[in-house]
Amino acid sequence: MDQSRHWPLSAWSDAGLLAALIDPDTVPEAAHGVAPAQWFAMLREQGRVFEATTFLAHALPRYECVVWAARTLIESGALVRSDPLVGATLRWIDDPSDHLRRAAGEAADRSGRARAGELLCQAVFYSGGSIAPEDLAAVNAPPQTCARMAAGAVLTGAYDHATPAAVLERGFEIGDTLARQQR
Repeated sequence: MDQSRHWPLSAWSDAGLLAALIDPDTVPEAAHGVAPAQWFAMLREQGRVFEATTFLAHALPRYECVVWAARTLIESGALVRSDPLVGATLRWIDDPSDHLRRAAGEAADRSGRARAGELLCQAVFYSGGSIAPEDLAAVNAPPQTCARMAAGAVLTGAYDHATPAAVLERGFEIGDTLARQQR
């Protein structure tokens, strides 16, 4: 298979099906039957950065989605490693335990804001596991919530940065490289 059209890490093989998960009311007819990597490349070529960012986030598995968002924000300078929210995210990436997942969510909640760091920690919190308090019955978030938070973190970080296009371009490179990895 042509590697320029294949994302082995992604569970998705049809861009139209993935687009339907993102927004079932606005699925582009042209996306049906197209490989996700190919659709992503087309979104980039058309300069549709919001759609490309959102599509990429949803195409990645949740753990890798958080890794993508964190790397994008750190490597582009949109967030710094010394930020406590970045620290909470990196601790979870190093040890994706439920305790650290909940700690990242609590860090975002304590802040009470919706900046890139808080959205990144929310992506961690929604990456899997119950979102209910530990002493209550498990409640799972919709599976696309992690990707929505990660995409929001990247977009917010990019547009809070002096060079949003450079942040997004770096994010596209990182995400595309991650998606091309073998499972």
